[in-house]
Amino acid sequence: MSASNGKISTMQAAIIVLNCMFNAGILILPRTLSKSAQTPDIWISMLLAGFFVIGIGIIVVNLSMRYPGKTVFEFTRSITGIRGSDIYGLMIIIYFLVLSSMEIRVMAEATDMYLLQSTPYWATVIVFLWSGLYAVTGGLSVMIRLITITLPFTLIIFIVGILLSSKLFEFNNLVPMFGDGIIPVLKGVQPAVLSYSGYEMMLILTAYMTHPKESTKTVIWSISIVTLICSFTMVMVVGCLSLSGITTRTFPTLDLLRSFEMEGVFFYTGTHRLDTLKKGVRTVGTFLYTEEAMEGITS
Repeated sequence: MSASNGKISTMQAAIIVLNCMFNAGILILPRTLSKSAQTPDIWISMLLAGFFVIGIGIIVVNLSMRYPGKTVFEFTRSITGIRGSDIYGLMIIIYFLVLSSMEIRVMAEATDMYLLQSTPYWATVIVFLWSGLYAVTGGLSVMIRLITITLPFTLIIFIVGILLSSKLFEFNNLVPMFGDGIIPVLKGVQPAVLSYSGYEMMLILTAYMTHPKESTKTVIWSISIVTLICSFTMVMVVGCLSLSGITTRTFPTLDLLRSFEMEGVFFYTGTHRLDTLKKGVRTVGTFLYTEEAMEGITS
């Protein structure tokens, strides 16, 4: 990917980072946090982790702005030398490979469990990989167009699904706040911080922004939106399924979307669940996340 291929706006950079951070990890995040914190206050852990990650994101973009027009693979040579830069670049490549592998694995398991029970994992995984590799060949502009089309649908369907589950919400599942003190909440911060992966894309995107000085605004808005969505999701999942109910489920968020039915959805009658549509759109979102990780690798 070369800077000569074109620049991206502040909004486009924010959309890429937002899509990268709003990944399949949210499907298993409630279970992960509940096992670490053992408290219904995991939504507070998400908020604290969000503030912490915003600070890290600001540091990341300020480092990138010190070397305008250069990606992390290029400006690290000025910091660590050629050999150190090669080692650091290899670490970044491995990092993106691990992230994309985790995303594909989670969605393959969810697809096998809820959508295509007879489809082997390798078939689902290979479709993601081949499609991602093909899309990356189109460059950054193709990736931005795909994300711009699918991300709004993903967010709208997800948020609507969570809101519709409010009929199952029980406030007693969330109280008392800080019933076990603040220590359990702090224990949940570490896994919550790890779930915010994706803002690292700014190490690459800043070099291609039309207004690099606005990259700080980009990372703050992106992380803030993801923090609010994830924290609200934690509140609804715990409030609807209870803390004990979360720890026994593989995909608590999907189970929440499957726990209610709707009548007359999408202009036809009958009783239907929103989770099927949500999983389909989220599968496309995971494909785009994989594409972003591959774009980072090919940089």
